[in-house]
Amino acid sequence: MRLDGDCERILGKARSDQPITREEAKRLMQVDLQSPEMYALCAAADDMSRRHFDNTGDVCAQIGLDFAPCGGNCKFCVFAEKHGIVGDSTEYPKEAVVGAALECEKQNPNAILLMTTCNYKFDKFLKVGRAVREAISPLMPLIANIPDFDDAQARTLVEAGFCAIYHAVRLNEGSDTAFRVEQRIATMEAARRAGLALQTCVEPLGPEHSIEQQVESMFLGREMGATFSGAAHRVSVPGTALAHYGEVTHWYLARTVAVTRLVMGDTVVANCTHEPNMPSLLAGANLLWAEVGSNPRDEDKETEKSRGLSVRRCQNLLWHAGYEPRVGPSPSVFGPAWQKQTEITRTPV
Repeated sequence: MRLDGDCERILGKARSDQPITREEAKRLMQVDLQSPEMYALCAAADDMSRRHFDNTGDVCAQIGLDFAPCGGNCKFCVFAEKHGIVGDSTEYPKEAVVGAALECEKQNPNAILLMTTCNYKFDKFLKVGRAVREAISPLMPLIANIPDFDDAQARTLVEAGFCAIYHAVRLNEGSDTAFRVEQRIATMEAARRAGLALQTCVEPLGPEHSIEQQVESMFLGREMGATFSGAAHRVSVPGTALAHYGEVTHWYLARTVAVTRLVMGDTVVANCTHEPNMPSLLAGANLLWAEVGSNPRDEDKETEKSRGLSVRRCQNLLWHAGYEPRVGPSPSVFGPAWQKQTEITRTPV
């Protein structure tokens, strides 16, 4: 069976670990989902990840700190005030967050992430973050997923024990959200200057997003020096402004995951997908997210009882995909902040 000549050339280039161009990425994004080229694309991305990441997969545990109406009013988010889905505000007590982190830690994740809505106060986030940092192992990485911040706040995050952030310029940023692209990029740059590792993704992917939008998001991650990229699909929760578009399938998502993997090449140490799904794990993804507490794609205050998968279930998915779940910190958090925090506690080999 012969592949389309263009696709065969581009995939051969990627298999040789040569960077692909924007135009080449766009060509790969055009392959039919039921074509031999689609399977060849997934195979090339899968091969790249297994070679580059030593056939090892990561699971990061995300803990949502509040379930509350949010003034960010992202059209894809359960928390948007304008949607009226979430009524009263619930902020989980510091002790509850610490308890959730300790429970997650028992399942041996490769990092723990704390996430908030835009209304959550930065100083309160620092207090909760410090409490979690003190409670968990010093060798368990701590990641922040919070609203935009400046250089001084980025340095404070490092002082509080965070070593990485997850931050993305979302698809249709500025029209589907209340935030400017420049503002999101400024936060990424502030994080990098402070020594925080930057994690990002092509998200939240829906059927209305063009190939050009997706490819530009991929290359932004590469240009910003992200430690991982990948792709996450939008969940069309009833009552959210974008629900009428529906959702992309996991197989559709796998194509974006695969092309993102080839675009990032040897510049990353992981490739993620969300929500956890097998097609993407066979298309270059090797990092999954377990979820506890609030979730912007879930009307349940305790997403671990609804959409969210546990660390163990994510590890099981990795195993079924042929990956060896990693023991120890995810390399996606490695950066100056992580090195500084572990220079005393790191055990010599």
